[in-house]
Amino acid sequence: MANIPGITYRCKADSDWTMLYMSGSIDPLSGYPASDFINNSVRNYASVIHADDRDWLEQAVFEAVQQKNSWILQYRVVHQSGKIHWVEERGKAEYDEKGSVAFLDGFILDVTEEKSLKQQLVKLASQLPGMVYQYQLWPDGRTAFPFASEGIEKIYGVLPEQVISDANFLFAKIHPDDIEPLSESIRQSAETLTIWQHQYRFFVDDETPIWLSGRATPERMPDGSTLWHGYIEDITQVKQYYLELERVNAKLQLSQQRLDMASETAMMGFWQASLKTGELWWSPVVYQIFGFDENITPSVALFKSSLHPDDKQAVTDSEQRALETGLHDVVHRIIRPDGSIRWVHELARLLQQEQNPDQILVGSVQDVTERMQLQQMKDAFISTVSHELRTPLTAIKGALGILNSENVELTPVKMQKLLQVANNNSERLAQLINDLLDIEKLAAGKMPFNIQALSVRAELQLAVDNLQPFASQYKVMLKLQNIASGLLVQADALRLQQVVTNLLSNAIKFSPPDSDVVVTADLHDDIVRFSITDTGSGIPVEFHPHIFQRFTQADGSNQRQNGGTGLGLAICKELVGQMGGSIGFNSEPGKGSVFYFALPAYKDSKQDSKFKGVSVE
Repeated sequence: MANIPGITYRCKADSDWTMLYMSGSIDPLSGYPASDFINNSVRNYASVIHADDRDWLEQAVFEAVQQKNSWILQYRVVHQSGKIHWVEERGKAEYDEKGSVAFLDGFILDVTEEKSLKQQLVKLASQLPGMVYQYQLWPDGRTAFPFASEGIEKIYGVLPEQVISDANFLFAKIHPDDIEPLSESIRQSAETLTIWQHQYRFFVDDETPIWLSGRATPERMPDGSTLWHGYIEDITQVKQYYLELERVNAKLQLSQQRLDMASETAMMGFWQASLKTGELWWSPVVYQIFGFDENITPSVALFKSSLHPDDKQAVTDSEQRALETGLHDVVHRIIRPDGSIRWVHELARLLQQEQNPDQILVGSVQDVTERMQLQQMKDAFISTVSHELRTPLTAIKGALGILNSENVELTPVKMQKLLQVANNNSERLAQLINDLLDIEKLAAGKMPFNIQALSVRAELQLAVDNLQPFASQYKVMLKLQNIASGLLVQADALRLQQVVTNLLSNAIKFSPPDSDVVVTADLHDDIVRFSITDTGSGIPVEFHPHIFQRFTQADGSNQRQNGGTGLGLAICKELVGQMGGSIGFNSEPGKGSVFYFALPAYKDSKQDSKFKGVSVE
């Protein structure tokens, strides 16, 4: 008995618990020798029990004896020094032949260290957002939480003592859809003694369930039950984020599928390239457009190798312009690995420079071969018709001119009107043919340009002087604003006059009587900005995107009144672009329009005189 790490005792079942035997281990626990307690010679055992524990302890032992049950109780013992020890007592009553209690036998173990560790565990567990627990399942289906931290109140809405012996009622609050999967996960863990891990919903109240996630390690107990040691936490917020992410991902996948389908149907791919590092990424459709094997890794070098030799410079120039303007827009040819030639349209934007050290372009590429072939067929048709019409029309126009100039007084009035109508229409037809030929030359890059330094004031004065008689027919006055005499622009004189004349003619035709058309130009950094302002009816908003397209005119009554080929503004855009500039407009219905274009200002001959494209805000 002396070698057992605890106190063994036998006492009478009297009111003083008179000790008949007590092992020597009582000495370090109480500070008194066992002999003091035998027959209560010096003191009784109750004297060393903490005052707050004596009454309930005596009552608990009394009830166990009455019910002929054993007892396991924890209470405090006060050492002679005043130090408090926690002990666990396990005991039972022995009965005589008559069934009366003969004495009480028991064992007392110092559990102070265990109790201290448990208290530390409770304190630590209380700091966790979830609950630390022991969950026990018996073969007959009974369940309980022998231990649960205070967090169980947040998780299940109950106190630890409410589930220490029975926890079956908690299953009634589990979401109906989760009861069967949860029960099955517990059964499998119990059978295989593998880690239990599961997520399920629990109704703390009767309205909205919370999401819980649990994980525990099972242990088989001697009585056949299974005891899990684990942790359960509330993951409602995380789960909601996850479910929302799943919803967004599903929506994104659907959008991606639609985009891929549209991309494949339109033969349009997407790409991202670094002009600095040469790295390149592109979507699957690009492989189809370029005819590359899908196992090939994209790179800028691979892309460059597919360019048609005649178009390489155009692509390089567009990339360089993108560094200045942020926009890469070019149509060019590629040569596929099988030798076939395709036309593609690249459109991309350069990311903001301060956040783009690698000079990354993000854009699209579309196979426009069929469109280019149709355009070429249309251009060829227009060119053929224009050339075939020009020769006979010249003869007709000349004959009409002679008839209108000779012996007019001898020509009947009715015939004079017919000759004038015929002459006017031949003039219009000649203008249309000239416009068509100009468009053809511009599109083919065959329009000659003699770029030189020109006086802005002189060129605009010439245009105003030439068009004022035409403006007078509409009762419109052309006004040239003051322009610095030394302001020079780099342009072709003939083409500059063509652009200004076209814009002035439009402004005159669409201006109300007794109004002014104002012409001005000024210097902005290294560009000269030309502006022509009218007070006409303005341009409908829905027509703005089409204003510079071929054969387009704004709807309305002015269309029939003022005529036109629908090519003038398209020619202006091409001419300005090929002289290194850009063109645009501002218009508000009912308040008139401002058409403007910009061209490079003339630089000193000692400086680099090569002009580059500029954008106009």
